[in-house]
Amino acid sequence: MTNRGKYVLSVIATMGVLAMVAAISYFIGKGQSVEELEAMKGEVETLRAEEREAAVVKRVSQQMEEIAAQQKEISDRQRDKAEESSKLAIQLRDRAEQESRWAHEAEGKAIVALKEAEVQRANAEQQQQIALEQRDKATLSKTIADTLTIRTQAKTMGLTSRNQREIGDTVVADLLAYASWYFLNRYKGNTYYAETFKSLTLATNSVLSYNMDKRGGVNAISMIPDGRGSCVAVSDYGEVEIFNPSDKNTTILLQDKRYDFRDVWAGKQAVYALSKEGSLCVIGYNRVLQKTIGLPPGDYFKMIRADSNTMLLAGRQGLCWYTFSNGLVSAPIPLKGKLSAICKREQVFCLFFADGSYAEMDGAGKVTEKNPIIPRIVTAAHYAEDLQCLCLGLKEGPVHLINKYNRRVEMLDAHNAKTLCITTVGPVLISGAYDKAINIWKLDNLLFNTGLNFWEEMQTKVAPKQKVTLRDDRAPNEWISPVEYPFRGWTLAVEGDPLAGYVWVGTATGDVIRMNISVDNMAQRVHRKLRRNFTDVEWIRWVGAAVPYTKFKE
Repeated sequence: MTNRGKYVLSVIATMGVLAMVAAISYFIGKGQSVEELEAMKGEVETLRAEEREAAVVKRVSQQMEEIAAQQKEISDRQRDKAEESSKLAIQLRDRAEQESRWAHEAEGKAIVALKEAEVQRANAEQQQQIALEQRDKATLSKTIADTLTIRTQAKTMGLTSRNQREIGDTVVADLLAYASWYFLNRYKGNTYYAETFKSLTLATNSVLSYNMDKRGGVNAISMIPDGRGSCVAVSDYGEVEIFNPSDKNTTILLQDKRYDFRDVWAGKQAVYALSKEGSLCVIGYNRVLQKTIGLPPGDYFKMIRADSNTMLLAGRQGLCWYTFSNGLVSAPIPLKGKLSAICKREQVFCLFFADGSYAEMDGAGKVTEKNPIIPRIVTAAHYAEDLQCLCLGLKEGPVHLINKYNRRVEMLDAHNAKTLCITTVGPVLISGAYDKAINIWKLDNLLFNTGLNFWEEMQTKVAPKQKVTLRDDRAPNEWISPVEYPFRGWTLAVEGDPLAGYVWVGTATGDVIRMNISVDNMAQRVHRKLRRNFTDVEWIRWVGAAVPYTKFKE
């Protein structure tokens, strides 16, 4: 009910009350007693009090209605706001959902873009790697080209040094000799290049030549254990002579045409010379022939120390032992054929026959036939104990290197004639032949197709089945060519002097030659004698403008 309706009801109730009062008054006025009138008045008063109370209640009710109306209005406004908020919330929710869908779509696109970016980055890294590899290859190629160019130039310096020395310009010749070694050494080239080696020997006078007194062919040389670097040589003309490089003197121990000496061994007290026809001459350093020992018939050519008290004397068709303590010779040890070469390898004697067969003999003299180490005729054999390498020279000229497992690790294209003698000084091998030259090889410089170096090859039992790529930029021809040093006659004997780094060479023309075979030692000696550096003009002319100027002398 509205306020207006309540108000109308209130007016009607009041009018009813008044009508009732009028009626009562009327009845009272008609004869009712005063008491009834009074009673009626009391009731009227009561009704008026109730009316006043009802008016208060009405006003309170009106106020409550007004408050309720206000609360309703507030509630309506709050409801409207709530509806607006709900609508806004719905709109925000819809917008959030839309934005969420957009975010998911953006995330998907971002993932795709990331994957594409990763692919592109991977491609970029691959391209960068390829570019770096190509750059490295280009750099390596340039470095190799530059290195080989400088090496070639260094070799040319060695030849030019010899030419300058021939025309008398020793100062420039020394500079060129040292520069040749310096650049080969600096750029990891083969310092044992022939022209470099020869230029250094000329610059240091490292090749000293002597002669046997009667010019007999020098068949053997042995180092004397005197600490002076002296040697004793024997010839096919019966000569036994000592050569001392410190004073350049020679001492004739024996000259006797009856003997055709083929080998010699120098002990501390005496020299032992083996003659072809079967005599062992013991000669004191005081030039006294102490004794001559007759041997079983045989074409003798080699003596090999078996131990401190025994020496093996080898003939072409028989062997025998010589005992130092009592000076006795054993009964001959027969052989099945003619020996072409012999050497001692560890505790075993290796016997090579002229028909290409092979046998081994132990310290007791027992001979056992074996399969040939190489299917060729061996004419010179040497075992390098420090290298554990067996060096075999062939009738055709090549030299084969055999490791401790009897595996051939390399064939050196050494000579074009029969190989006659082989020795080693450290890792340097020297061989002589009928081609009137010696070949000098630095074994640990050798280039192997297996990719292994010399020392690795010496320890490898089975050769790699597949050749591997070479591990550096070495040019093969540079590393398989020896120093070839020519002489007037056939090179019949070579003997190393490990302590001094020299080799002694004997020729068929009676020459006894002492050579320094250490290029590093010779280079140091040349460096000490240099008088000055190259001038700018000389550097451009002999070394080249493309090579940075270097001072060799401070």
